[in-house]
Amino acid sequence: MAAEFDFETALSQLNEIVNKIESGECSLQESIKLFEQGIELSDTCTKKLDEAKKKVLQLTSKEEQ
Repeated sequence: MAAEFDFETALSQLNEIVNKIESGECSLQESIKLFEQGIELSDTCTKKLDEAKKKVLQLTSKEEQ
């Protein structure tokens, strides 16, 4: 995926993909393409959450010192 999304945008798009696939109205080929996009968006969300977790840990460790 060429574009970089913020967490909320990626999560929203991921939810849209899930709804499309679950509707059963997509062809097999379209479902596979959507699934691939979903995996990329899921990776983006995971990356953003990991970055946020590191930031929180950094901030809380500074407070403890």
